[in-house]
This record gives sequence, structure tokens and C-alpha cells, in this order.
Amino acid sequence: MKNRRPILEGVKAAAHLHQEFDIRQQVESQWTRIDVFGTIVRENIPLLFRPLDNLLGAYLPRPNQGIIITTQRPLSVQRFTGSHELGHAAMGHEGSIDDESLLTRSPFGSKTYEPFEIAADSFATHFLLPRWLFVVQAARHKWSRQDLADPRVVYQLSLRAGASYQATCMALLRHELIDQATLSRLFAVEVKKIKQLLLDGHNLETWHPDVWVLTEADEGTVIEGDSRDAFILRLKETSGAGYLWNVDQLKEAGFVLFRDERLISDAEGDVGGPVERVVGARSDLSQLRQIALHQTRPWQKNGPPLSSFSFTFDLRGKESGRPRAERRHPVAA
Repeated sequence: MKNRRPILEGVKAAAHLHQEFDIRQQVESQWTRIDVFGTIVRENIPLLFRPLDNLLGAYLPRPNQGIIITTQRPLSVQRFTGSHELGHAAMGHEGSIDDESLLTRSPFGSKTYEPFEIAADSFATHFLLPRWLFVVQAARHKWSRQDLADPRVVYQLSLRAGASYQATCMALLRHELIDQATLSRLFAVEVKKIKQLLLDGHNLETWHPDVWVLTEADEGTVIEGDSRDAFILRLKETSGAGYLWNVDQLKEAGFVLFRDERLISDAEGDVGGPVERVVGARSDLSQLRQIALHQTRPWQKNGPPLSSFSFTFDLRGKESGRPRAERRHPVAA
């Protein structure tokens, strides 16, 4: 393959940064996304988010090294762009100005653009969407390899990885977790259609917000989304024994419930057994907040919960100005 050398260069550079900052351990211990902007800050590369006309981002090596990323695209695109520009910096490339083609280029390179861009594309995929991240998330949610052909599963995987649906599909192909025919089928499905299926009849004002489906497998996860996003909680509830999920914390955090029902399995022998509690919620508040829901018997005010489900909502959305990561990882003097 003509592009093998720059592709491998990007893979090697991404793996080096993963190891240097112990990124896999951080992701698995905190159940968060790979911290692209935090890595840029920790590399002492100045980072700014500004409106850019017809551009996604740029890497400037001199006279003063820096990265700039557009504020006119969603967080998932900002993250992929940041990963691409970080790749240029990590591999010592000359300056690069990147437009919309960054999002649609082949994951295996092309004769129409330079080797250093192929290397940065490879870095972006392997840094932001490494194979191990997909394997870890699939194991946690019990998604099989066959499930990765389901657009709904791939969409949920993309949300947890912090990348667009399209970028996630291409990364799955690059990591040989799907084949070309599956990629074509996944690309043929509109993301809007996936959201409509997940919402099951509930409409959004626009279809730009994401739709998250949260289950007990997301325990402890940091949900990095937008204030306009919709959330569908699907939790097993032992209502036959009097245990019910208390969703008051969602309401106290400013969430409005647009759905709350219990689905009973048609399987034999399930009478009196667990049901599925399905709760739909939206916030419209830009906030960072931990939520803990408990399954209790309402009449036992001080009784221990049968189970709990806790997670952190980070609904501050896309970045603007100086990166929030500077507060987590102060720039070294």
C-alpha cells in the first residue's frame, strides 16, 4: 500500500501519547472520553476556539506553536479536528489549515492529498478512536461484533467515544471491526432516522441534538453532551416486589420528563418479575452535575436501595475561547 508509511507513522505517534499519559487507564477508571483537548494542554500547545470561515481548524508551528479550532461545529467535530491538529504537532509537521474535507476523506488515504495529511488523519483516528476503546465499550455494553452492524448501536458507540457517527463508522472499518459492505449500509442510514427510532414517537424541535440511551452499563460514566440533548433511561425495575426507581434527582437538576413508562416482558414466567422502566428526559441547562438514582420501596423512607445508578452529566457542549481543559491541566510555566 502506497500510503502505508504515513498511516503507520500516525498509528505509532498516537500509541506513544496514549502510553505517555496513561490514557487507557484514565478512560477505564473514570469512564470518560479520551481527553483530546487536555492532551493538547498537557503538551504545552496553546489552544483556542474561534469562529473560522469555511475551516475546521489549523496547526501553526511558528513563530509560536498553536492550534485553533472552529466554534461553528459541534463538539464531536471539534474533538476530531483537535486530534488531527495534535497529530501534526506530535509528528513535527509544518503548518496545516484544514477544511471540511477532513471529515470525508478515506480512512486509508488517497492520492489527492499529501502524506503528512494522511499521517495526521491516521493519528486522529487512532488517538481519538483506538481499537481498544471500541473493544472496552462493546464489552461493557455486551455489544457483539454483529451488533456493530446495527446503526443504533454504532450511534450510541459514537456518543460514548465523543466522535461523529460517520467518523466512528470509518474507524470501525479501519480497525477491521466491520467490512466495506457494512460501512456502506451504515452510511446509508440517516442519523436523523436513528434518533427518531430511539425516541419512539417523541419529536424534537430540531434534529441536531443527540439522543442518548442509558442503561445500568453506563454506571459511573461521564456523559459529555449538549444542553439540548435527549436522554432515554432504560433500567430494570423490580416493581413486583415494590421497588421503584426514584427519578426526583432528574427533576431537581432541571430535567423535564417527556416519557415515563414500564414495559413488561411477554416472556412466560415473568409475571411479578422485573420490568423495564423507560424514562425520557431533557434539560436545556448547560451544566456539570452528578446524578444518583435509587431503586427503593417508597413506603420505606429509610430503607436501603435495592440498586443505584449514578453518572455525571456534562452538558456544557462545544468549546469556545480558552479550553476548559486548562482548568483541569494548568499550562506548565
